[in-house]
Formats: sequence, structure tokens, C-alpha cells
Amino acid sequence: MAKKIHDSLTELVGHTPLVRLRGYEKKLGLKAHLLAKVEYFNPIGSIKDRIVLRIIEDAEKEGKIKPGKTTLIEYTSGNTGIAVSAIGAMKGYSVRIFLQNGVSHERLQVMKAFGADVTEISDVPELQDALKATNNDFVAATNILKQHIRDRQAAGDDIYFVDQMINPLNPKAHHDTTGREIWEDTEGDLAAVVAAVGTAGTIRGIADSVHEHDAGVKIFAVEPAENDTKLTGIHNFTEVPIERIPPSLKKDGKLTDSVFDEVFVADTEGAFEAARTVAKTDGILVGNSSGAALWGATKIASREEFDGKNIVVIFPDTGLRYLSTGLFGE
Repeated sequence: MAKKIHDSLTELVGHTPLVRLRGYEKKLGLKAHLLAKVEYFNPIGSIKDRIVLRIIEDAEKEGKIKPGKTTLIEYTSGNTGIAVSAIGAMKGYSVRIFLQNGVSHERLQVMKAFGADVTEISDVPELQDALKATNNDFVAATNILKQHIRDRQAAGDDIYFVDQMINPLNPKAHHDTTGREIWEDTEGDLAAVVAAVGTAGTIRGIADSVHEHDAGVKIFAVEPAENDTKLTGIHNFTEVPIERIPPSLKKDGKLTDSVFDEVFVADTEGAFEAARTVAKTDGILVGNSSGAALWGATKIASREEFDGKNIVVIFPDTGLRYLSTGLFGE
């Protein structure tokens, strides 16, 4: 019998399961089949493990970074920062994280546990001012941080900005892994995919991948309302200036509709309730962005055109990172 010993947790990234939400379907009387892509099976607990591993390993191959010398930097609402902190620790990099305000206490503690130097945005006046001026817009603050990093690089600091927002390897990683896995695991029996939008790398990569096989697969995006700050980790992209739209959703200088077929503006309480319900019906504990995607998938599953068909819903992370937020009650 061959030994099954891995040299690193990086070897376990990807190949997460698709799980049919039978209990949830039954409770809500849905005729469509909801298949959850449960991304907390990644070794560090979220879908961001995929993109961070791809970005770091490609940078290593290109000689842009070197363990023991380069400091990895990222601005994040949590999961990407956790993945950078953990994979950075595995590979021997120092890590500095700029953390968005309002995220759960668990996320901050996990990053620190991996040895990352974590700075909350409230402690960086320039970033805090950018957020106030743009209603907490992730893209605007990232642009300010980029200038700060360029200034430090010009001064000779060996630092590397992971930059999930603009790095083309974000959607590329999902094209090559997440989308391919969905197509293979459903054996092409796929009617729709539903995902909440943050950097938009997930939905863009998956859409590009499955459409190479079947252009008829519907892609549904879920965003929060423009002024919603409760649904952390996802961002409004339809009611903002062009410079604040994630690059993965832009074409020829404007928002493209070639990636998705329809956009849902999530009902916050509906998203929270969906997350609470699936925990009780199927024993799957997920965070609020997963709840938002499930809320959207539930609406789609109620449409007659999807009766008896497979709808994949992306669950980006575990609910264990939200226990202090009140998502699941006191």
C-alpha cells in the first residue's frame, strides 16, 4: 500500500466537494437541485486558498519573490488575508495584512496566529479617508494602498502586493480549478451557477471555464445593496463609478454583461436566514456571503425553467469565522 504523506498543505488546495442540499430543498419545496460547492474543504478554510497559492507560486517561478527576503502584502476583508498568512508561513515569507474594518474577530485572530503583521484600516488615515469618501469601497482603498506600496518599493523595500483585485491570476485560478471541477463533477449536467461577487475573480473564472463547454449555462451574480455594510466580503458593482468596478467585470472601459446573465441585489436578512437554515437542514455551516449566494440560488430554483435541473451555488468559506458576528444568534 502506497503511503499518503503530503509535504505541505498546499498540495491539498482544490478538489472541494459538490454537495446536494437535499434538506434545504425539501424544507423550501424546491424542484431544482441545489448543489453547494463547499469551499471550506480547502486546507485553510476558504475559496481564497486557490487564488493565493496560484499567485504566490507564479511569482516564485518568475523570480519576483523569494522566501526569507520578500514581504507579502495584501488588503483584505479576511479570507484572502488568512490564505496569504498561512501559505506565506508554509513557504517562509513575512506577511503584512491591511484588514478592512468591520470583519469578524475570528479572522483577525487567525491571521495573527499564522504570524502575520495585521494593520486595521482604521489605523491608516489615508485608507480610512478613501473608504469614508466612497462608502467603504474596496477598490478605492486598494488603489490608495497601491501608491503606498509603490512608494515603499521605490525606496528599496522587497515587498510584493498580492493584489487579488487586479491580479489576472485570480480569475485564471478559478478558470483552471473551480470551474473545471464543477464541470467535471456534474459531468456537464449543469443549468446554472450562482456566486456572490467580491473581487469578481470567482464568477469570472467559473463563467469562462464552463462556457467553454456549454455557452448555455446561466451565470447569476449576487451583490449587496449599495449602502449595505453587513454583508462583508462582497461588494456592489452595478451602482458605482467605473473606477470602482472590479477589473474582472470590465470590458472596453465599462461594466460587461458577458460574464453573467442576471444580477440579484441581496436582501441582507434573507441572506443571513439562508445561512442559518442550511446549517439546520444540511449541517453545512457557512458565512454571510454564502448565505447571499444561497438566497439568490433559492430565487432561481423557484423558477419553472430550472425544475429538475442542477444549480451550483458557491459557498466560499466556513461559518466558524462568523460566530462572533451574531450571524447565528447570541
